[in-house]
Amino acid sequence: MSKSNLRVVVLAGGSGTRLWPLSRLQSPKQFLKLAGPESMLEATITRLHPLIEDSQVCVVTSEDLAKGEGFDLLQRFHSLLEPVGRNTAPAIGIAALDAMLGGDDPVMIVLPADHLIRDLPAFHQSLQTAIDAASAGRLVTFGIYPTTPEVGFGYIRAEGGTGVQKVREFREKPDRQTAEAFLASGEYYWNSGMFVWRASRILEAIDQFVPELGAILTKMRVEVEQGWPIAAVIHDHFATCPSISIDHGVLEKCGDVYVVPGQFGWSDVGSWDAVYEVADKDEQQNVMQGNVVQIDCRNALFRSESRLIAAVGVEDIAVIETPDAILVSKMGQSQQVRKVVDELVRRAGSQHVEHLTVRRPWGTYTVLEEGPGFKIKRIEVRPGGRLSLQSHKFRSEHWVVVSGTATVTRDKERLEVVANESTFIPVGMKHRLENEGSEPLQIIEVQVGTSVAESDIQRYEDVYGREPSKT
Repeated sequence: MSKSNLRVVVLAGGSGTRLWPLSRLQSPKQFLKLAGPESMLEATITRLHPLIEDSQVCVVTSEDLAKGEGFDLLQRFHSLLEPVGRNTAPAIGIAALDAMLGGDDPVMIVLPADHLIRDLPAFHQSLQTAIDAASAGRLVTFGIYPTTPEVGFGYIRAEGGTGVQKVREFREKPDRQTAEAFLASGEYYWNSGMFVWRASRILEAIDQFVPELGAILTKMRVEVEQGWPIAAVIHDHFATCPSISIDHGVLEKCGDVYVVPGQFGWSDVGSWDAVYEVADKDEQQNVMQGNVVQIDCRNALFRSESRLIAAVGVEDIAVIETPDAILVSKMGQSQQVRKVVDELVRRAGSQHVEHLTVRRPWGTYTVLEEGPGFKIKRIEVRPGGRLSLQSHKFRSEHWVVVSGTATVTRDKERLEVVANESTFIPVGMKHRLENEGSEPLQIIEVQVGTSVAESDIQRYEDVYGREPSKT
């Protein structure tokens, strides 16, 4: 198949709750550097070179991530933005619809953004086998030879043989006893969640097995053919799609699915146990990342993002430190970390949502301290960065410039504020902060009011496409 008739679809909308506290809703694992110098999303695309070019990549992710943590990275790639999460079937559906614009019918390589593959030659060989099968009209997935009775993966049972094998059944994540039986039988593979098929073929299958989704995709296609931008059509209709996975909605019901068995060093890096397994270890089988001192420890994972971790005489544990949270877990129990996130949700906390340092299209802000009626931030605005024109109902803001030059809008007034100078934004005043210089702008912001929540923003204009406030 011609290289030009391939389209790579990278699914990058997940939350990665089992990797808390590093992974957060607004900074999930696909944007983190867990196993090398690149983020998981970057590594997913890089490993496909030279088979494809960046121009053939389509990233499907959420609007919030694209305008937050993923803003810089996504500038390199064509992206489709989901206004709400609806699982993999709608995400793949809009990607197939997009791939066929202009009359093309490419073979789609569908990959999660957060997997690790270590044997690239073997992966490329398996991928070419899948591409050849998909070119002939088959729906193809990848099965991973299981090495342990893993309860965190779904399983695929194949007819056996060599090369491309017909799928007999898909099985949900099993209990331990069932997983051990799967492993002993030799008939099952781990379900990798990676797929290859023609765009038209998967759309036909969606029409057949998830007709309510097929009808919405047809409506979207008609509007695109009438001249509406696909981004606007997705924004208007995506929330009406059923929330269903491509496995459950289509593949488990279709009798014409094939699997390519793979042995290419695959890991979904879906837990701290998995991070430990793929990381380099010292002589005592410890993994140490960041500022760590260990004395007489064994079989442990230590990861520090800001502060020193000092450990003495411990074994079989994971310690993960971020500026606002510390996780201590027994090795082998990291699948339970999602229960911590569930508890934080129940408490209406924020530590599962975002880090103390939050990325925005214009730069970053870091919460330095917060208490009843006040919040102190360090804000860095990149050269050319421009915050939205906004106001606040419940708080005032005092800005002190540390370095650079701030261009400040205060209602109809526009002024420049340089280092060691300050300005005040009263409650209700329309205001905007900009960096028109060539160096980063750093300010300290002190908020005071009856509410200092991030939700207290009335947005009027924004150069990054974020929606104006409805109130």
